Amino acid sequence: MKKKLFTILTVMLVTMLTSSTAFAAGGLKFRNIDFNLGSLIATGLVTGLGNTDVTIVLEGSGPADILCVNNGTNIVPGQSSPKVTATGEQLLDGDNDYDKNGRASFNTVASTDEPLPWDEAGCPNSNWVGKIDFVYWDAVTISVYSTSTGDLLAQQKYKCVTTRYPSPTITCDPV
Repeated sequence: MKKKLFTILTVMLVTMLTSSTAFAAGGLKFRNIDFNLGSLIATGLVTGLGNTDVTIVLEGSGPADILCVNNGTNIVPGQSSPKVTATGEQLLDGDNDYDKNGRASFNTVASTDEPLPWDEAGCPNSNWVGKIDFVYWDAVTISVYSTSTGDLLAQQKYKCVTTRYPSPTITCDPV
């Protein structure tokens, strides 16, 4: 009888722990997300964190306008618009006195790798490298990972429209 009771209590305890972990992870929400240019910048709030240390990861991709530069510092437009990617991350400390009640603000910047190889950038030959002049971000993902375990806690994907003229803007909608 004691063995059966112990087994039942163990199963109940494991079930409760699993449920509370899933609830905590499922309770994370993104609020007031804004995107800006000058690289790719995302600002906003993550709520439902408790006092957990998390890492915000910002990833973006889109076609780029390229300038080709040679050793003599001559500049010509690139002849392709390669799709480039950018990644940035920010640690949010769960014990931060400025972020209260399970919510934390973030301001994460993602940057691209440069220079681009001459052939990928559409430059005349191997004496040239590609410099990214502007990126038309069309896909962005914000992810929240547990800093201690590396587990993905929340993720939101966005479809974006970026314009360069008359003034640079980015507008993103959740997908």
